[in-house]
Parts: sequence; C-alpha cells; structure tokens
Amino acid sequence: RRDEILDAAQRLFARNGYDSTSVTQIIATVGVSKGAFYHHFESKEDLVEALACRYARQTSALAEAELADPTLDAFSKLAGFLGTIRRHKTETAAELRATFEPMFRAENLQLFERTQRAVGEVVRPILTRIIVEGVAEQTFDTADPESAAEVILHLLRSNRELITTLYMAGDRLTFERLARQLLDKLTYLGTVIDRILGLPEGSIELADRDMLDALACGLDKPSSAA
Repeated sequence: RRDEILDAAQRLFARNGYDSTSVTQIIATVGVSKGAFYHHFESKEDLVEALACRYARQTSALAEAELADPTLDAFSKLAGFLGTIRRHKTETAAELRATFEPMFRAENLQLFERTQRAVGEVVRPILTRIIVEGVAEQTFDTADPESAAEVILHLLRSNRELITTLYMAGDRLTFERLARQLLDKLTYLGTVIDRILGLPEGSIELADRDMLDALACGLDKPSSAA
C-alpha cells in the first residue's frame, strides 16, 4: 500500500506539479482512507523524502551488476556508479524536476536537508564500500574511507543554490549561462574528489552536457517554483 501511494504521488507530481497536487488527490487516486495514508506518511513533505530515498535505491539497483563485478577495479566501479547516476538523472529529468523542484526553494531548506539525509543513507554505504575496496587494492589513497564518502556527499549537496537558480531560469540565454557555471563547479568538485581519493586530476567526472541540457525541460512551460 505504501508503494501504491508513492506511485500515485509521483504520477500526480509529474503531471500536475508538487504545488497543484494535494494529499486529498493522492488519497482519491489510490482509493484509501485518510487514516491509511497518514499511517504511512505524516505529510506531503514525507512523501517527497520517501520518493527521494526510493529514487536513490532504484539508481543503485541499476548499478548493482557493475558494482558486484569481480573483474572491475574500484575506480571502474566508482566511475560506473557515478555514470549510472548521471544517466538516470538525464533519462528521468522531467519527472525529477516535477517531483523534487520544491525542495530547492529557499523556504524549503529543511525539506532539502531531510531528503539529502535519506538519500545519503542509501548512497553513503555504497561509496564507502567502493572506497574501502580501492584502498585495499591501492587504487585509492585515503586514510578514512567512511569520512571520505561523507565529504564527497557533502560536496555534491553544495550545489543546491546554483541548481535552484538554474531551475528558475526563464529563458534559454540565462539557462546557458547558469548551466556553464554549474558544469564548471562540478568539474572543480571532481578534482577535489580526485585529491580526496589520491587520484590523478581529471579522473572523476560528475556531470556532462547531456545531463545539464535535460534540466532545461521546464523552459517551455511555467515552473511550479515561479
């Protein structure tokens, strides 16, 4: 039943936007009572957190075979995992924007932090495991794999303000300028992660142009954050 509620919420968010979707609509779509809904979720914000966690699990599942491949070294697994995240974000960009755009607003900082903690609970153990493997095989050079994974996640969360501005772009010219800024920042953060893991500069890629172009999916229609 919980998954049915999440599925319905995700469809309604994608079709109507977060602001235009009420808990009452979600309940009516699933065909449950208010009591059944509130047994699983205290609010619409809880839904967003749960959807973020589920999305992270789905992305991780896509990389599962690669992460379990004994023929791959830790760097290949890390690069593959990050590549899977980028591809999944690109393929689901419109749905992601409709569902998660609200958490990037200034008034929703607490919601952003909640969703990032939920995602971190999924991603951090995977990153830690990869880094531990890399240290053991001397692919990576870091004294504390768990802290390294935590810092990497913190660096990725640092893009919130720039992504918010990008979502708010109302024309292609502004979008292009902001997209270049985000790509430059992600490129720099990649070099920071290289240093954390003791890799040659330029080893880690966090974004590509296709992923950023996918974020432009809201330019041709009004943004729910406007």
